[in-house]
Amino acid sequence: MTEVEPQVTYEPVSILSDGDLFSVVIDKHNRFIKEFIEELKGLEGTVNSKRTEYQRINKELEALETRIVVLREKRHQLYYQSTKLRIKLIENIVDSEVLLHLENEIEGIENRLQNANMSSEEELECINRIRSLVNEMEHSVPDSDNVQQVFIASILDILKTAESARKELDDILGTPDKHKTQSLALKEEFEMMESRQGWLKRRIELHKDALEYWEKTVLGGEQS
Repeated sequence: MTEVEPQVTYEPVSILSDGDLFSVVIDKHNRFIKEFIEELKGLEGTVNSKRTEYQRINKELEALETRIVVLREKRHQLYYQSTKLRIKLIENIVDSEVLLHLENEIEGIENRLQNANMSSEEELECINRIRSLVNEMEHSVPDSDNVQQVFIASILDILKTAESARKELDDILGTPDKHKTQSLALKEEFEMMESRQGWLKRRIELHKDALEYWEKTVLGGEQS
């Protein structure tokens, strides 16, 4: 049996001249430079926006953390003032023995309020209970006794302020954690983009150097 050799068709290979090759290389570097510059410009706007947002959130976070410290200290100062006024009130009531059981209960609650780890619910209950007990004391104070009436009104005002401070504290306690999460996410995003910016700048410079080399090579070839 006669073997038949397969026919192979050969495509002619075109060889680029030096001029054409230089042109292809120069076009390639110009294309990369253009693409990288366009990407770099787009990144700059995004990075600046994210960095600005990051700085804004961090400022809010700092303000919130400061406010939390202030509210915690403020409440204890208010309770201290309330205690001092309560003592003065009892000292100036003639028939203070009748109020002894009320005073003892208030004093016990005031001691509990010094617990820094007290829950919000428990603290608000303590405030309401002291308010009720002070209102009971008011029945033993004549309407004509302006000094004692002022003491009672001041204690009730202080308790109202302490209650507002506790509620405000509850509203913002979880916010710093949310801000920290947002802050870290933004920082990670724009730092990755900044890394990309650095890479693009280096690549642009490399392509510019290469472009300069090939352009000089072309000029050198033309002159020779």
